[in-house]
Amino acid sequence: MQRSQLLESMPEQMRQQLIAFFQKRQTPEGYFYDPHNRMREVDRMVGRAVMYSAGSLRLLGAKPLYPLPGSSGSQSLPPHLQSLAAFKQWIDERPWDYAWMACDNLQAAGVFLRQLPEDEQREYLDYLWRYLEEHQDPETGMWGDGRPYIKISGTFKLALLYGSFQKTLPRPERIYQYLLYTLREDDSEDMCWTRNPMDLLCALKPVIGSYPSEDVEEIIEITYRNLKRYLKPDGGFSRHVEHSLEIPNNVPLGKGLVEGDMNAGTQALRIRSACYEFIGMKQYDMPLTQYTGGFYDKIQW
Repeated sequence: MQRSQLLESMPEQMRQQLIAFFQKRQTPEGYFYDPHNRMREVDRMVGRAVMYSAGSLRLLGAKPLYPLPGSSGSQSLPPHLQSLAAFKQWIDERPWDYAWMACDNLQAAGVFLRQLPEDEQREYLDYLWRYLEEHQDPETGMWGDGRPYIKISGTFKLALLYGSFQKTLPRPERIYQYLLYTLREDDSEDMCWTRNPMDLLCALKPVIGSYPSEDVEEIIEITYRNLKRYLKPDGGFSRHVEHSLEIPNNVPLGKGLVEGDMNAGTQALRIRSACYEFIGMKQYDMPLTQYTGGFYDKIQW
């Protein structure tokens, strides 16, 4: 709704219902859990739930009912973050043979680290930045293993992590060259693999500066071609080329049919705005209101 520019015109009744939806799912310890799934058992889902819920409440003009985990110190965090020793062991145990998953785990942990008091936060972050710089491939700028799009997707997650602490990724030029190689040589088989490179390019732009015009044209063409692969007859986009994603983020939401799904739909909107950002325009220079007019008129209260 934010990416479709529908927040400003949202009916007050709907806004209040959405605020209540998120607030009712927060525990006194600060976490957000949905009752119908097993997100409590997945570290990355626990962190992402806090990030998305707190972020959604902020966009809706509201706040969480309770302080977020970490506000009172590391002892309020999940076990793998309650001490520096546990944190070090946890990082080493991440699935670095699958770069995206390992880096996604770290980005989700960053949600909690941002809440820590400054002295505790500094101890964790000093180790984290040192670890990442020591384990970055000096030739490609990547972390971990996997096919090119998996590595690029992992680096995109770390770009979010670095950016959330106002830091820039090390070896940005190496990352950019490997990103170009990935777009040219690997096949996009997941909608995320079309979105992640664009977001990564936007994250690198303040450091790299202007991209070569011939690269810009090629990147946009490849992105457009890849994006069309996920467009379905119902007008939506799917996470997979042939069908929708049945269980996104460990939650059964569909039947894997040939249809658009919300996960890919939000990514298509993000790709659109990232392309504008990449070429130096603002997404609002090309508003979506011509497609979204009357959206709220169709909702039955």
